[in-house]
Amino acid sequence: MPYVRLWVFATTVVLSVLFLLILEKTRLGRAIRATSEELRAARLTGIPVAHIYAVTFGLGAALAGAAGGLWGMLFPITPIMGGGLTLKSFVVAVLGGLGTMMGAVVGGLVLGLAESFTATYLGPTYPNAISFGLLVLILIVRPTGLVGRRS
Repeated sequence: MPYVRLWVFATTVVLSVLFLLILEKTRLGRAIRATSEELRAARLTGIPVAHIYAVTFGLGAALAGAAGGLWGMLFPITPIMGGGLTLKSFVVAVLGGLGTMMGAVVGGLVLGLAESFTATYLGPTYPNAISFGLLVLILIVRPTGLVGRRS
């Protein structure tokens, strides 16, 4: 296994854990979650919603930039590379469950393993069919996702 893949994996794990800790253990994370859950109640408790929106946008942009940089270390960067990644991210979000960080992690791991096994045992043309088959299956069997809960 090339060292660059290990480095990208380790960096991804560290960034994900840091982001999860920020969301779960800090006042900022609590404010972000409160604003996303119930905007009016967040305003009534004194949370500066405009500031939270700005910070959340900044965090998202920073993580997207880091993800793009890490992706560029493993694969060629092209003008049309985002389409496939956007579709995969949608499948990951629905598969894991909308609204939870752990849902995204679980959904990504499940989709990655399913596509990897499919490519290994069935051939390189089937992973996309498997990913969207999983999407349809999860929407039929468990619409809240693997980790998601009814709100």
